[in-house]
Amino acid sequence: MTESSLTLLAIADTHYTGLARQTAQPPQIRGELARTLLDKVFSRLSYMGIKPDLTVVLGDLIENGADRSAELDLTTLLGELSRSGIPTLTLPGNHDGEPAAFNALYGTEPGLHEIGGYGFLVFNDAYNEAHECTRSEEALALPQSLAASHPGMPLIALQHSPIYPAIDSHYPYRPTNAADIMDSFQKAGVILSLSGHYHKGQKARAHEGVLYHTVPALCEAPFRFSLIRLTGNKVEIEELSLSMQVPNIVDVHCHTEHAYCGTTVDTASCIALSQALGVSTLCITEHAFQLYFEKKQAMSFKWQATPERVEQAWAEPGRHRMAAYRRFAEKIRSPYVKIGLEVDLFDNGKLLLAPEDAQEDWDILIGAVHFIQDFVPGKTTQQEAEELFIRDVACLVDHPINVLAHPFRFFPRNRLEVPRHLSAAVAGLLADSGVAAEVNFHTNAPDPEFIRQCHEKDVKIALASDTHHLTEAGEFWPHVDVLRKAGITPKMFPEALFSFQKREG
Repeated sequence: MTESSLTLLAIADTHYTGLARQTAQPPQIRGELARTLLDKVFSRLSYMGIKPDLTVVLGDLIENGADRSAELDLTTLLGELSRSGIPTLTLPGNHDGEPAAFNALYGTEPGLHEIGGYGFLVFNDAYNEAHECTRSEEALALPQSLAASHPGMPLIALQHSPIYPAIDSHYPYRPTNAADIMDSFQKAGVILSLSGHYHKGQKARAHEGVLYHTVPALCEAPFRFSLIRLTGNKVEIEELSLSMQVPNIVDVHCHTEHAYCGTTVDTASCIALSQALGVSTLCITEHAFQLYFEKKQAMSFKWQATPERVEQAWAEPGRHRMAAYRRFAEKIRSPYVKIGLEVDLFDNGKLLLAPEDAQEDWDILIGAVHFIQDFVPGKTTQQEAEELFIRDVACLVDHPINVLAHPFRFFPRNRLEVPRHLSAAVAGLLADSGVAAEVNFHTNAPDPEFIRQCHEKDVKIALASDTHHLTEAGEFWPHVDVLRKAGITPKMFPEALFSFQKREG
């Protein structure tokens, strides 16, 4: 008989502050970021190639369960969990309001839930006004009763408050009858007990045959969660964090509300998320072509071959939206936030940057090949496209740009093969010009070999979230992973990565 196996994602204590009136949260609790942090957990696992079989959420989803808008905040998080497509068991904590209303919304009633050959025992323990938690006699009897009626089924207990080990604190984190709960687990043969509530978390520790684990709070840095792999009665627990905790993470490429191609991006949240997740410098770099032209014209790229249309845009008051963007960017510029543009070519190699804007004191300019003049989709051959691409890259690096954005992304975007044989040539152009190579995962898959060749030629590597959706803000796990594959470890980052300094020229 094949052993049961299951991969669990365990999340605790998001303390979301959305529509409900906020309470006085301690500064380390980032409830205002919780919705995006939850979304980022699923995004991170996707980057890692992991799709759990089940998500368990261990209470305190929201901060203020007593507010009239609490149910709407709970509904918001339910939507984020549903969006993942992963089955979920979600139980209330002491901040989540009335358990019956919570369970009616989330559909996780106390008692047994059989999933993938395992029995999950969900407990809704009662809290009094002093925040003390107690498990009822009926609930204490449940594990042994279920063990008797389901012989051989591995049992896993889920509750908000930690059960074991003891916590040295005046705050009553553990249930008042924790010893009785532990005895009930031991007698029933429970293999794993998962809890939240204690924000620091507690690493897995066995006692009398039961493995106890307190999942750290997602709402506090470094924003941790747990991945649990079950094989029969064997349990493996891995703690992960959204914060990368590696040096010299400069995000050279983040969009704003001014981007036509943006989705949920907003600058204030990008700054807050990037700071919280350990990004050392954030560069706001908006598409110049989207600022100069109205949306339909901008996205058609017809302006590349019509310099008169470009001159007309530059002659407009404020150069369409460019002056407004500059004012916006200048307001948020700081030692942490740098400002710049993502610029393209037009008219056979000219940089799409009006004379007035070329004179501005931008912190950074990123050159991009989004579309190529003379390229005709469906007609231009692979070889012709490669020749045009090299032509444009050579033109771009002759302009005063700091970084080449998403190298080679043009090809898969146009259903062409990525010309890996051109890696050395592009790396050489970057080395000769002093332009950094961008590592970018926004609808893109960077090639470790190209990164390795750039590094060997002393080309700086620039990390870019290319944020269009808030989930991308501050997310650099895939970047660090691909750098390792290219032979660049975090210890090498200070020398290997783009550091914030303007290119002369």
